[in-house]
Amino acid sequence: MKVFMKILIIKPSSFGDIIHANPTLVALKKLYPDSNISWLVFDTFADLLSLFPDVDDIMVWNRNNGIVEFLRVIMSVQEKRFDLVIDLQGLLRTSLISLLSGARQRIGVPGLKEFSWIFEKEVFPESSSFNAVNRNLETVRFIAGKKVEPKFNIKATPESEKRTEEILEKNGLPISDRIIGIVPHARGLSKRWPKQHYMELIDSMLKLEYDIKILILGNKGDFEPTNNPDIINLCGQTSLPALHGILKKCRLVIGGDTGPVQLAAALNIPTIAIFGGSDVNETAPISRNAVIIRKDYPCSPCRTQPKCKDFPCLREIKPEDVLKEVKKWIK
Repeated sequence: MKVFMKILIIKPSSFGDIIHANPTLVALKKLYPDSNISWLVFDTFADLLSLFPDVDDIMVWNRNNGIVEFLRVIMSVQEKRFDLVIDLQGLLRTSLISLLSGARQRIGVPGLKEFSWIFEKEVFPESSSFNAVNRNLETVRFIAGKKVEPKFNIKATPESEKRTEEILEKNGLPISDRIIGIVPHARGLSKRWPKQHYMELIDSMLKLEYDIKILILGNKGDFEPTNNPDIINLCGQTSLPALHGILKKCRLVIGGDTGPVQLAAALNIPTIAIFGGSDVNETAPISRNAVIIRKDYPCSPCRTQPKCKDFPCLREIKPEDVLKEVKKWIK
């Protein structure tokens, strides 16, 4: 029997978290193939949702416009007359949007915070320590009454493919089957492997007998310019949709617990994720091609509240530790 529903997913940020939420969208579309699914997202990450073919409507929230924008978002949500609202952010402000939406059913991800459980149903709270992908999927398990296996559906658009080709042409990216993407920056010091380690790793990789090309990915200023023709610095040149195509050109992607690395893993691209303060049980990529490198310390995971300044959990991961894993993928 066909069931038409108007569904709203609330997950405004961040890059990696939105990638973690993609399988929930996929599962909902499979459960209700005739549904119309909207996604409320901060303007910073709205372009990323263009890569999610299962989204029918992208509702943009300008996070810098304060209470006026918040009220506008609430009115826009109310106008849509949603049947079901799923809050995957689990904060006070997102639960208020859920409450005021007028939806008949409002549920929240396990691990609701900031008293948000007062305004919406927290499903399976005992599952709050799950991997983020599986924790988000608990909302679908609650609706469907059965466990759902995570599946990603992330695809390029004609516009993103065009932009990718423009970037590659501008930078003269050579045809090679051994292009390695490096993401040296991550939000939060406890996630950033030392830049000197990255430089030593890059130098070691380029000395291997293979014809390796290095792509540096990130925001403008994340990496110092270099005259080495084998190192192509694309920092600040890739929009979120174009990043999809750039990553697809890579034989391997290396970085910390950050959005581009999570995207690479979701695309099933071989990925080496260097973990420091992040909780590997919570944010490790779900992919058979993802390798996690970490050092276990008594204070791990510190997440966003580190108790040290020199981050030995990152510093003690040596370039040669990562190089061993690199060699497995480029032979």
